[in-house]
Amino acid sequence: MFLPILRCRVVFLTYLSMSRTNKSHRPPGLKGKEIGLWHAAQSKNRCKGDLDYQTKFAPMPLVGLNLPKIQSVIQEFVEPVPELPKTSNEHISSMCKLPTLSTSKQTPEEDEAEELFGEIRDCFDVSVGPCSDPDQMLLTKESLARNPDIDHELCLSMRNCMNSAAYMKISKSRCELPAYQFKEDIVSTIRDNQVVIISGETGCGKTTQVPQFVLEDQVLGGNGSVTRIIVTQPRRISAVSVAERVATERGQSIGSSVGYQVRLERRYPQRPHGSIMFCTTGIILQWFRSDPLLKNISHIIVDEVHEREFLCDFLLCMLKRIAPLRPDLRIVLMSATINAEKFVEYFDNCPKFEIPGRTFPVKTYYLEDVLRETKFWLPNNAITALCRDQSRTLKQRLLKSNLSKKEARILSYGKSPEFNKWLHSLKGLSSNAIEILRSVGEDTYPQTDLIAHSVEHILQNTQSGAILVFVPGLVDIKDVIRSLRELNPRRYDDRYGSVRIYPLHSRIPTSRDRSLFEPSPKDQRKVIIATNIAETSITIQDVVYVIDCGRIKVTDYDPRQNTSTLTAILVSKANAAQRSGRAGRVQPGICYHLFPSYVYNNVMSDFLQPEMLRVRLEDVILRIKLLGLGRVKSFLINCLDSPSEDAISKTLIFLRQIQALKLIKSETSNFNASHSIKYHEKSHKVNRKSLREFSEAVKKDVNAIGVDSLDSSCIHLDSTDEDDDELTPLGVHLANFPLDPQCAKLLIFGALFGCLEPILAVASCLTFRDPFEVPLEKQQEADRCRIELSQNSLSDHWVFATVIQSYQGLNSQIERHQFCRRYFLNEHTIKDIIRLMNDYAQLLYERRYIGTPKPNDSNANCNQWNINLFRAIMCAALYPNIVKVDPRFTKEGKPKVPVIMACPSEGRANIHPSSVNSKIQPTEPIWMVYFTKTKLESGSYPSIFDSTVISLRPLLFFSGNIEISKNDTSLFTIDQWIKFSGELKVVNLLKDLRKCMDGLLEQKFKSPSVVNWDITNKEGRLLQTIVDLLTSEPPPAVQVEKLNLKTFSIGIHK
Repeated sequence: MFLPILRCRVVFLTYLSMSRTNKSHRPPGLKGKEIGLWHAAQSKNRCKGDLDYQTKFAPMPLVGLNLPKIQSVIQEFVEPVPELPKTSNEHISSMCKLPTLSTSKQTPEEDEAEELFGEIRDCFDVSVGPCSDPDQMLLTKESLARNPDIDHELCLSMRNCMNSAAYMKISKSRCELPAYQFKEDIVSTIRDNQVVIISGETGCGKTTQVPQFVLEDQVLGGNGSVTRIIVTQPRRISAVSVAERVATERGQSIGSSVGYQVRLERRYPQRPHGSIMFCTTGIILQWFRSDPLLKNISHIIVDEVHEREFLCDFLLCMLKRIAPLRPDLRIVLMSATINAEKFVEYFDNCPKFEIPGRTFPVKTYYLEDVLRETKFWLPNNAITALCRDQSRTLKQRLLKSNLSKKEARILSYGKSPEFNKWLHSLKGLSSNAIEILRSVGEDTYPQTDLIAHSVEHILQNTQSGAILVFVPGLVDIKDVIRSLRELNPRRYDDRYGSVRIYPLHSRIPTSRDRSLFEPSPKDQRKVIIATNIAETSITIQDVVYVIDCGRIKVTDYDPRQNTSTLTAILVSKANAAQRSGRAGRVQPGICYHLFPSYVYNNVMSDFLQPEMLRVRLEDVILRIKLLGLGRVKSFLINCLDSPSEDAISKTLIFLRQIQALKLIKSETSNFNASHSIKYHEKSHKVNRKSLREFSEAVKKDVNAIGVDSLDSSCIHLDSTDEDDDELTPLGVHLANFPLDPQCAKLLIFGALFGCLEPILAVASCLTFRDPFEVPLEKQQEADRCRIELSQNSLSDHWVFATVIQSYQGLNSQIERHQFCRRYFLNEHTIKDIIRLMNDYAQLLYERRYIGTPKPNDSNANCNQWNINLFRAIMCAALYPNIVKVDPRFTKEGKPKVPVIMACPSEGRANIHPSSVNSKIQPTEPIWMVYFTKTKLESGSYPSIFDSTVISLRPLLFFSGNIEISKNDTSLFTIDQWIKFSGELKVVNLLKDLRKCMDGLLEQKFKSPSVVNWDITNKEGRLLQTIVDLLTSEPPPAVQVEKLNLKTFSIGIHK
C-alpha cells in the first residue's frame, strides 16, 4: 500500500526539476494525480518567481534632505520632553462624560458590573468622551427613576391617544394581524420572564406590534416613568420605515412617543419616558461605553436575530453577560420560525412564543416549472456558454477545497446519476428546457434574461399585484432594469409607462426608498427589484408575486490572505422561505424560485454561515478591549458561534500593526487569562449564580492551589494564542470613534498634520460610500472622469477630496447639479458625505484635536492641499495595507503590465479597472497604500479598489521595524519585506527623527490638544521639519494616460 505513495513522491520530485527547464508544456506520459503534482510544482515556481520581485532594493533619494536642520531638531528632543500636566479622573469625567441625574452610591449590581467589564480607566491620561453623537443624550439625560406624576400623566396621555379617531381607524387593520390575537399572552410572557424568544412567520406583525404591546401594558399599568423601549434593526431603512409605521399606527407623527436613530438621520421621541426608540445594532453598542448595564433602558427588543449579523451576535453576547446584573431588564429576541431553538438554548432554555403567519397561501414554483410555464428559450450557443462557465466554476472550487468524492458529486450535481434520474422524471419540458436545467449550476444561470422574461410573463397574464424580484447586487439590479426596457421600452418608461420600476438597494437614499411602501395607482403596476434587504423587516403590502433568483451576495474574510471576498452564492433554505413569504400579504401569492427543486432538496444548506465566522473582527475586538471584557478569545467563545482562532489571531496582529493594541507578556496576565477561560466555561453551566460569589470563589481557589498548580492545558492555550493585549493611547481613541479603526486613525493624523478637510472627505467616503454612480454602458467614460478629477495625483483618495471641494465651491444648485451629471456623481450621496464630514469634525473637536467643530478650521487646514503630505497621512493611517508595484519590460524595452505584490503572506493582487492607478506604468519600483482589497468572482487575484501612490519617506516614518542588512550596511528592510538602500548615517538620522515624532504623537494621544505650528515652539519646529521632509521628496516616476476631455471648472487650490 506504500508503493503508490512512494511513486507519487518520486514523480513529483522528478518533474519539479523538469519544470525548471520546461515551463510551457507538460511532460508526456503523466497520468491522473501526476498531472496535478506537475501543475502544483509549476504554481510553486511561479510564486517563487513573484517573490523574486521583492528582492530589489529601491534607492532612497536624498533630494530635499536638510540634514543640519534635522540634527538640530533632534538635539532639542534628546532631553526628556516635559510631560503635560496630568488631569485627574474627576476632571476628565466632568469634561468628557455627559451628565446623568443619578447621583446615588453604586449598587452591588454596579460594583459587579465594574468587576465584570473592568473600568474604562484613564490609565494613559487619555481624555476621551464616550461618544460625541447626540444619541448619548437619550440614554444619559434622564435615568429610569419612578415618578408618580409622570406615571399618571403618561397614562392619561395614552388613554387619550387610544381613544383618538386616528388610532381607532388604524386599529382595525392592526386587529387583523396574527400577533394581535396573542397580545395578552405575549405581554404576560414578557412581564414574567427576563428573556423571551418570539418567533413568527413573515407578516405576522411581530416587528410593529410587540413594541406597542409592551408600551401600552407598561404605561397603562402605571410604569410609564420607568419604561424606555429600544428596538434594534439590522439595517437603516428597516429602522426608519418600521418607526414611521409604528408612529402612524399610534395616530402620531414620528418624534412623539416613537423615534429612531440611524447613521446620519435621527428623530428622537419628545421625552425618553414611555417611548419606543428604533435604531440600528451599532448604535446601541456605542451606548455600552457610557452605560455598561444599560440602566436607562427597561426593554430591549432585538429584531431579525435569525439573520446572524455579526454586530447582532455581539450584542446578544453582551446582553447575556449583563442579564444577571439587571434582573429588571426585559430582553426580547424576535426571529423567524426557522432556527429559533438555537436562541432558546443560548439563553438557558428561556420561554419561546410562536406566532403563526397569515393564512394566505403562497404557491411555489421552481425553475423547471418556470421554464414549462413561461416557455423560456435559450439558443444553443448560450447554453454552451453556461456549460463552460459551470465547468470552470466547478474546477476552481474543487482546486480551492479539500472535498470528498461525495461532496464533489453533490457540488457537480449536473453530472450526478441522481440528478440525471430526477431530470428524466420531469414531464412536459422541451428539449431546450432540459438542456437549460442540465447546464445551470450553483453559480451559472441565465439570470437577467430569465428574470426579465418571468416579469413580462406575470404582467401579461395577471391584472393586479406588485412584483418583487430578488437579485444579488446593484449591478444585477441595473442589468434587470436594462433588460426589461429592452424587451418593452414603452411599458417600462419612467414617465409614461404602465409599470413603475423601483430599485431597492442600500445605496439608494432613504427618501427614495419610502415611496416603495405607497400603493400603486389603479392603472399602474409596480415592479420592485431588490437585494436581500427586502427579505426581512421591510414589508411592501401589495406584493403578490415574488421572483427569487436564488443568489445572495456575502462577504467572506480569508485570514490567511487578509482578503475579503464578495461573491454571489446560493441562498439557504431559510432565505428561500423568507423570500417566498414576501408574497401573499393581501391575497394568495406566487413565488417563482429560479433554481431547480433538485437543488433545493439536495444541494441547498439549511442556513447561511453566521456573519461572525466570515467577516473581519477589528470592530468587535476593539469594543471588547474598550469595555474591559478581558481576553478576546475568552469572550468570543461565549458567542452563539465563535470565530476561528486564525481569524482572531490575524486581527490581533493587524491591530498591533496599526498601534491600536500592545501585547503584554507576564506570568500574572497568563494566569489571569487562564482562569478567565475557566470562569466562562463554569459560568455557562451555573444558572444565574452570583457573579461576585463566583469571582471570590475563583480568587480563593487561586490562592489555595497556587499558580504552579494550574492545569497545564490552560496555560499552554494562552501562551500560544498571545491574546494578552491592552489598548494603547491611540487604541483608546480608535475604539471610541464610531468608525473603522484605520479611518479613525486617518482623522486623527489629518487633524494633527494640518490636512483636515481633504482627509475628512476621504474618511467619509471610505466609511460611507463612493459618491460615484455610473451607468454600466458609460463605465469607461466614468473611469476617465475619475482620472481627470485625480489631477495627476495618482490617488483614488485624492479624487474624493477633489469631488467634495469642487462641489462645495460651486455657487448655485444648478451648477452643482451639472457638476454631478458631468462626473457621474450621486448628489444625494455627496450631501450625506458632507454631513458626515461635519459629524467627524465634531468628534475631533470634542476630543480636543482641533480648535473649532468645523471641517474648514484654519489651524487644522494649514497644509490642506499639500499632496505629498496627503500621501504620507494616507500611509500613516492605512499601513500595513501596502503593495509594491514592480515594472516589467519586454526584450525591446517596452513596458508590460507591472507585478503588484502585497506582503509575502498575502501574495499578488490586481488594481481594479475603476481605479485611477489601473493603467499606470512605473519606471522603477513604487509603493501604493490602499483601504479595500476584495477577491471578486472573476480574476485569480484580489482586486484593490482604491489606492494612493506613496514615496519611500512616509514608509520610513509610519511603518514598522527598520532592520539593517547583516552583509551590507547600505541595505535596509522594513517589516521583513519592504527593501531599500541608502546611507547608514542618513537612515539613522531619520530613525531618530521618527522617535521624536513618535514621542510627540504619544503625548498627543494621551492628552489631545490643538497643534501649535509656531516654529518658535519646539512642537511646531518638529512637525514643520517632518512636513518639509515629506514634502520635498520627488514624486515616483510613473507614466500616466493622457486625457483629451473637455474639463469642467474644478476649483482646487494648488
